[in-house]
Amino acid sequence: MSLRDLSTRFEAVAWGLPLVLVVAGLMALVAWLAPPPPPAPLRVAVGPWIGYEPLVLARETNDLPASLRLVESVSNTESTQLLHEGMVDLAGFTLDEAIRLASEGVDLRIVAVLSDSRGADALVVRPGIEDLAQLRGQRVLVEDTAVGQLILDRALAEGGLSQVDIRKAQVQASYLARRWREGDAAAAVVYEPFLSEFEAEGAVTLFSTATHPGLVLDVLVVRTDVLESRRDDVVALLRAWDRSVAAFRKPGSLPLDILTADGRLDADGYRHALSGIAFFDLGESRRFFDGSPSPMQSSIDALAAILREGPLGADLRVHPEIVDARLLDAALRGTPAGEVP
Repeated sequence: MSLRDLSTRFEAVAWGLPLVLVVAGLMALVAWLAPPPPPAPLRVAVGPWIGYEPLVLARETNDLPASLRLVESVSNTESTQLLHEGMVDLAGFTLDEAIRLASEGVDLRIVAVLSDSRGADALVVRPGIEDLAQLRGQRVLVEDTAVGQLILDRALAEGGLSQVDIRKAQVQASYLARRWREGDAAAAVVYEPFLSEFEAEGAVTLFSTATHPGLVLDVLVVRTDVLESRRDDVVALLRAWDRSVAAFRKPGSLPLDILTADGRLDADGYRHALSGIAFFDLGESRRFFDGSPSPMQSSIDALAAILREGPLGADLRVHPEIVDARLLDAALRGTPAGEVP
């Protein structure tokens, strides 16, 4: 190659280099000025408990914000595992389950009360068993959750029994009906929509929350890091819940074809299951946090005392900061969550 050819090539590179630098600079500037990608949707875990149906309705009617994704677990046990492992950011739990999670070191906050079971949790028995005392020595099916143990303990106590007097078989909620059909269990602790299934097959309710209001409160639990970093999204979830609760108070207008699509209950069975639940809108939920002590704190104290009598023992501790009503206040005021003091 001659010196002239080398000179020509060098001149071409020299003239082209500034253009390359300008293009690279423009690309870097565009990347710097472009808005960051949206954060991943917050994952909200709910079990098969019918008390979470307002969130299902919000999703099915496209009323759930895009920043939120509903994760339907097969049981509350799975929801607990998902929250423990950081696979979800929020979850619906019974209050006693939230207390147990907090006592196990999960950094969470209770931000709303969603519902109260008023007949939707029960202990059912085989036909012919007429008294809870007849369960002595019998096999009883129950999910390995705090609420399952709580219902079982309270039911047995009414019959003058405790868990040492029965043969307990732990079964995940989604397998309870199949296990019940094997025929070797005398009783089972169940909740809706499974309760209606059991009753349709002849099971008899001997104990339920219909006579124990407040025993099984469902709450919305949020991981504390999410509470601080994604407040607006949590507030949006609370507002979506509120709108759906308003819809459930007009059951005649509910899209039952969608809500019963899994085939577990027909429309009449679904309405019957709903009769055992009291859903709370945001205003009603907020009243649980008022006063000193608040109804929420009183419920926590009462449930913690019951749980200390069980496997958790006397070491169970519940700190007052587990309860946080600031996002409820923001949702009710209609102000951005970032303005919450």
